Amino acid sequence: MEKLKIAVIGVSRLGTVHAENIALRIPNAELVALCDIKYENALKAGERLGVKNVYDSYEKMLEETDTEAVLIATPPAVHRECILAACAAKKHIFCEKPIGVTDEDLDLIDEAVVKNEGKVLQVGFVRRFDRSYAEAKARVDRGDIGKVIKVRSISRDPSSQINDFIKLGPTLGGMFYDMSVHDLDLVRWFAGSEVESLYAIGGIYEFEEFANFNDIDNCSILMKFKNGVMAEVEGSKNASCGYDVWMEIVGTKGTLLINSATTTSVTQKDQYGIRTECSPWFFERFEDAYKREVEVFVDTVLSGGESKMSAYDARKVVKMATMATKSYEQGTVVFND
Repeated sequence: MEKLKIAVIGVSRLGTVHAENIALRIPNAELVALCDIKYENALKAGERLGVKNVYDSYEKMLEETDTEAVLIATPPAVHRECILAACAAKKHIFCEKPIGVTDEDLDLIDEAVVKNEGKVLQVGFVRRFDRSYAEAKARVDRGDIGKVIKVRSISRDPSSQINDFIKLGPTLGGMFYDMSVHDLDLVRWFAGSEVESLYAIGGIYEFEEFANFNDIDNCSILMKFKNGVMAEVEGSKNASCGYDVWMEIVGTKGTLLINSATTTSVTQKDQYGIRTECSPWFFERFEDAYKREVEVFVDTVLSGGESKMSAYDARKVVKMATMATKSYEQGTVVFND
C-alpha cells in the first residue's frame, strides 16, 4: 500500500490528535516527524508514537526530514509562516483554520500556493467532514427540503473550559476568527452563496478576563446571502451543559436539524426530570471527523485530486469573520464589497 509521509508541526493539543490518527488509524499515512516549539511536547509524542525524528524548529525539520506533506496545528498566529515555509519546501499541506487573519496573510499564502504547483493545500474546517453535517448537506443538495430559506449554526463551548480559554485566548484570534469561523463556513456552505450583508453583536457576559486580550464571550451574527438565504450564527463560551453545538436548515419543503451530540443514547427519567448527557468537549464530538478530514487529505494527495477545502474557501470565510469584527466594533451593518 502506498503511504503518504507526513510531518506534524505543533503537538500541544489538537496536533496530538492528528498525530495519533496518522500514526495509528490511517493505513495509507505514515507519521515521519514531529515538531513543537516546546521540544518536550514533540519528544513525549514521539516516544509514545514511535517517531524518532523530533524537532523544535520546523525549518530544520523540513530541511532534514524525508516528508511529502506537513500538517500544521500550531497557534493561528504562526500558520502563515509555516505555510510559506512548507510551500517553499514543495510539500503538500494540511493546515488548521484559520490560515490567516489579514489580507496580507492571505495574499502571501495565495502567492506561495500558486508557486507550489501540483501540491494540495487543505484547510481544517472539520465540521464539513462530520457524518451528520455531510449527510445534511447531501439532503440539501438533493432538494429534500426544497429551496433553503434560513440556516442557523450554534456553537456553545462549555464554561468548564474557562482556564483554557484564558490561557490560550491571546494566541487564537478571538471569537469571530477562532470560534465562529466554523459556523461562518457552514452557513456559507449550506447557503451555496457568498454573504451580501452582515450584522454582529456581542459582549462579555460572564468572564471579565476576556477583556485582557480584547475578546468577548458571546456573540450573535445575522446575515443575508446574495441568493437571498438568511443565516444566523451564535457563539458562546459559557454553556453549562457541555459542548452544545447544533444546526438547523429551514427549507420551503422541510427542515433539517443536526442535533447537539450526546455521550450516550441513554436518557434518564427520574424525580429530577428528563436528562441526556451532552458531549463534554470538541475532541469527543468530532473525534471521527478529525480522522476523516485527514483521511480525505491523504486520499486527495495520493490520487492527484483537488482540495476539498481550499485556500479560496478559507479566504471567503476569513472575509466573513473580518466583516463580523468590523460590524461588532462599529455597531453597523457591513456590506460585502
